[in-house]
Amino acid sequence: MPCYRKELSGSEILIKTDATNLVLNKLTSRFFLIAIMVVAAIVVFVYLDQNSRNEVSSSTVVPKHDPYVQEYSLPQGSAPNGLVVDKSGLVWVTSGNATLYSVDPQSGQVKNYDIKGGKAPYEKPGVHSVMVWAIVESGDGKIWFSPLGSTSIWRFDPSNGIFDSYLSETGAPFQMKADGDKIWFTTLRGDTIGVIEKSQNGTYVVSTFDTVSHANPAGIFLQNDSVWIANVGSQNIFQYKINQDNYTTKSISTIREIPSGNATLFSSPTDLFVDKNTLWLTEHGTSFFTSYDLNSGKITRYPTSQNTFNTTTLPFWIRGIDDPKVLWFNEHQGNKIGRFDVSNKTLTEYSIPSLPKDGYLTYPLNISQDPLDEKILWFSEWNTDKIGVINGHVVVPFEINLNATQITLKNHGTNVVDLKITSDLNNSNRLFFNASSSITPTAALGNLSVEFSSNVVTLSHNDTVQITMRDGGVDPGNYTVGISASDGVVTTTKFLDLSVLP
Repeated sequence: MPCYRKELSGSEILIKTDATNLVLNKLTSRFFLIAIMVVAAIVVFVYLDQNSRNEVSSSTVVPKHDPYVQEYSLPQGSAPNGLVVDKSGLVWVTSGNATLYSVDPQSGQVKNYDIKGGKAPYEKPGVHSVMVWAIVESGDGKIWFSPLGSTSIWRFDPSNGIFDSYLSETGAPFQMKADGDKIWFTTLRGDTIGVIEKSQNGTYVVSTFDTVSHANPAGIFLQNDSVWIANVGSQNIFQYKINQDNYTTKSISTIREIPSGNATLFSSPTDLFVDKNTLWLTEHGTSFFTSYDLNSGKITRYPTSQNTFNTTTLPFWIRGIDDPKVLWFNEHQGNKIGRFDVSNKTLTEYSIPSLPKDGYLTYPLNISQDPLDEKILWFSEWNTDKIGVINGHVVVPFEINLNATQITLKNHGTNVVDLKITSDLNNSNRLFFNASSSITPTAALGNLSVEFSSNVVTLSHNDTVQITMRDGGVDPGNYTVGISASDGVVTTTKFLDLSVLP
C-alpha cells in the first residue's frame, strides 16, 4: 500500500471539501445507498454555520432530578463535539467557534483557549469547517485534534498553552486513538489510515497508508501490532498488521477482511471494539449494537429501545477499556447514551436531560470514558452547547428478568414469556414497557406482535408482567428481541433469542 510521508515544519494546506463528490461514484449500486446516507449525515454537520463566540469563566451544572447525569454549560453557539478526559481528570472539548475548552469536574470551572499559532489560520470561512470529531491525549500529555474538512492536525500543550499544527497529505483525522506517543487515525474521505510519530531528531512525522477504494474508514481499534478499521463506505471491517522498522511504521498489510470479498453483512459499521474473540460494532445505518464472533462468524444484533420520537437511534462511537465489564456507545438520534454489560448482555440507556430549543432531538456526537473509571462516561451535546457526564455506579432502582432467554415461533404461532420486576419496596415510580427487535433496521417489530399484560406498572404494586408474542408473517430466521422497561430517566433492556420457523 502506498505510504505518504512528510517531515513536518508546522505548515498546513487547507482544502475545500465537497460531500457530494465523496459519494457520486457509488450511486450505481444499491449496495452503497445506506453508506451514502450515513456519510452524508456525518458530513452535513461540517457545513452548518457556527458564528457565536462568547467567553465563560465557570460552568453551570443544570439542576435536574437525575441521579445519573450531570451537565455543564458551555458558551452559546459553541457546538461542542470532540471531547477527551485526560489522565488528571480534566475534560477537553472542541467547539465550532475555534476554541478549545477545558472543564474541571471538581470545581466546575471552564477555561477557554483560542486556537491559533499554526502557520495557516485555524479558521478559513468558505473553505473548511472547524468542526472537530477526533481528539485524544498522547502519552506525553499533549492534546491532539483536527478540524474535519482540512488537512491540518493540531497539537496543544497544556503546560504552556501553546498550539502548533501539522500537515496530513490525505486529510484530517475523523477518529484518533493514542498508542503512547503515537497517534493513529482514519481520514473518512481520504480512504487512508495515518499515524503521527516522533522522528529520531524529535520532530513529528505523519505517515498515511491507502485502504481500499471508497472505504470511508471511520472507527479505529489498536490491538498489539495490528490496527482494526471500520469502513462506512465499503461496509466491512479490515484488520491490518503494522510493519515497523526501528520503531517507525513503514507500511501496513491486510490480515483479514470481514466479510470476505464483496459480501454484505453489516450496515454502515462506524466504530468497533475487539474483546477476546468478539468484535463489537455500531451499525450507524440502524438501531443496532452488534457482536460478531471471530471464530464462528455468528452475528448478533442487539436493538436499542424504542424512543418517543420513532426515529432510528443511529449508534455511533464505542468506548471500553482492556478486558471491559461494560461498553459504552452514543445514540445520535435516540436522546440516550447506551451502556452494555458484556457479561449478562443487559443494555442500560441513560436519557439526556436537556433538549435543544426546538424541543426535539439532542445530538450527543461524541463520548469519552474516564481513563481511571470505566463506569464514568462523558459526552458532548452538540445542539445544546453542553457536555454531560454519566455516573454508571449509581444503581438503577429496578431490575427486570425474563423467565426465558430463547423463544421459538412457528408460522403465525404464539408464545408467552413472563417478566419479573424487582425493586425497592419504597419505590413508587411507574415503569413503562416497550419492545424492539433486529427484524427491521430501525428496531421496529415488523410483522411481530408483542403485547404486555400491562404497558405501565407501579413498582410498589406490581411485580410480574406477561408478554405475548405472535408471528404475523416474519421471514423465517433468527432474530433478537429487546424487552425494555423505563422510568423516564433510565431504561433497562433484556434480550431474547427469537427463532421463527417456516
